[in-house]
Order: sequence, then C-alpha cells, then structure tokens
Amino acid sequence: MAEFAARYGRWAVVTGAAQGVGLACTEALIARGLGVVLVDVDPMVADVARALGDEATARPLIADVADPSWIESLAEATDGLEVGLAVANAGVAFVGRYLDMEPARRRAILEVNCAATADLASWALPAMVERGRGGFVATSSGSALAGTGGVALYSATKAFSINLVEALGWELADSGVDTLAVVAPTMDTPMFRAGGADPARAFAAPVDPRVVVEAALDALPEGGRWLADEGLRFAAAVDRSERVPMLSLATTSMYPGVFERQAPRPGGAQ
Repeated sequence: MAEFAARYGRWAVVTGAAQGVGLACTEALIARGLGVVLVDVDPMVADVARALGDEATARPLIADVADPSWIESLAEATDGLEVGLAVANAGVAFVGRYLDMEPARRRAILEVNCAATADLASWALPAMVERGRGGFVATSSGSALAGTGGVALYSATKAFSINLVEALGWELADSGVDTLAVVAPTMDTPMFRAGGADPARAFAAPVDPRVVVEAALDALPEGGRWLADEGLRFAAAVDRSERVPMLSLATTSMYPGVFERQAPRPGGAQ
C-alpha cells in the first residue's frame, strides 16, 4: 500500500464519487494512503466525504461535470494539493433505442462521458508529467468492445475512453505517468439497479464494484486497456461481426420491457 502512495502521490481526484464505482474507488484509494477529492453533482457527496474522514483524507466538491466550468471549480478545490492520480468515473447512460432518446440526455451522455474525461486529462496530466509520476484512470464498460444495441451512445462514449487512454499511454511512454482504461463487467451499482435491469437475466451475476476497483488499481502500472474478467476477454476475442449481436442481446435481455426488438416487416425490412 505504501508503494502505491509513493508512486502516485498524496492526493487523487475521483469523479462520480458519491456512490457505486466511484465510492468504491475512493474507499480503495484512501485505504492505500491517498487523500481523495470526491467530485459529484449530488450534494450527498459532502456527507459521504465526512463519513470517510477529515479534510486530510476526503474533500467533497459538488460540481456538475457536464458543465465545462467544473474544471475551474476543481482547480480551486485542489489549490495547494499535489494531485497524482485522476479517475474519470462519472457517467451517464440511457437504456433503450437510440432514436427514443431525448436530446438533453444525448447531450449529457456526450458531455459527461467524453468531454469531462478529456477535460480531466487535460487538467491533471501536465503537472504529473512535469513531476515524472502520476496516473490517469478512466472507467469504461464491456459495451465498449463493440457497438452495443440498447445502450448505443453509452457504448460509443465508453469506446472513446478506451481509445483516449490507449493513445495517451503511447504519447506519455517513459514519462512516469501510468494510464489505464478499466473495461468493467456488469456491476451491482445504484445506476444498474435504478435502470430497471433484471439481474437474473444477466449473462453473468453482477459483480461487486469493490472487487473490480481493487484489481484495476493493482493493474494500473501495466497501463492500456484492462479487461476485468474472463468473460470480457472472451468477448474481445470474438470476431467483431459476432461481437455486436452478442453484446447487444446480452445487454437488452437484462431490460425486459425497456427495449424490445420490432418484429420484421414484410420483405425483411426492419
């Protein structure tokens, strides 16, 4: 644990930290000796931070990462802190047909899953490179391994995270800064439960996010795209022409009544 703190420094920033994967990551980082700035749009993040410790351990920042000005708020909140690890975890999703999505939700998915991740990288990485140490982590998803029906835009934005992190890893090679895209399986989180999913219909039982987070942090020095389990490694090895229907069916089958295939029209048109 002491080696982890020595490698990445005293402070970390985690977005989407009030619950689920972000909270699991925050708790794991504190256990490894880092203080964490918890960023979340939900005011409950202040209570979460107080429950985790004092200001030397956990500091809340109530901010909407869909608003570009959140980076300015982050800079103010971390003034005087050496941030050696940044975790882009905040995410927005939509389950259903892409064409049924409201414009506001579409924009939120793009802003939170893509723009905020890129903004965090642009803010955090220069100082890390200058110090010659640090780490950047982005939470991705198994749906990013191919275009996944039922979560089409979410899937695309999570692929964005993987590509960005892989490219940054190449550009920052030998800089002392590690980058990792966490390709996560279905996890038992508040977002998963609130989305109407039926866990019994999942291809595999939803995983405790704490298990994924601990293994991902151990894998951070390796960098690149990290596949969390054997199921994801199997999916990644399947030909893409087969991977798209496989992931799409695995995803949509978990949401009975939320996403249903239309019956084929005469002549085979969909």
